[in-house]
Amino acid sequence: MLNPTVQVHTLEHALVAEFWDCLRLDPAPVKEIRSKYEAHIRANGRPMLVVDLLGVGFAGSAALGLFVMLQRLVRQSGGQILFCNVDPTVYEVFRISKLDTMFVFVSDRPAALAMAASHAESAEANGHAAPLSLAPTPPGSGGSRNSGGESLLRRHRRRKL
Repeated sequence: MLNPTVQVHTLEHALVAEFWDCLRLDPAPVKEIRSKYEAHIRANGRPMLVVDLLGVGFAGSAALGLFVMLQRLVRQSGGQILFCNVDPTVYEVFRISKLDTMFVFVSDRPAALAMAASHAESAEANGHAAPLSLAPTPPGSGGSRNSGGESLLRRHRRRKL
């Protein structure tokens, strides 16, 4: 039986959340991300949040609503939520809900971390956080999406089968 969890850790330019054994995105892990993000900001951490959805195949509306509230908090802190490794089915839920323009979607974690680093450099150069002005990138619309063996291996590890 799967035991869905979210692991949150700090990297140089962002807080990173990744889901383990989580085929469906439910509200509880999003609430956990929010509480860890709030603690991260109180400790003067960088405001960017990378949410890696590798292995998540379905998103419920309650979880999406919590991401909207979390996005407000992240923006107030000068950051942005960057979603990566988003399954096309999950992205479609964001799109149908008209939430796809509220967030930034990138193909994979290295792309998200590069974007977070770029945002941090821009913020340091300008003395404040500059908003990201990138259009959302739907999954499968270009860029590398961790396809092939690497993706299968990583998905296997993520699900702890």
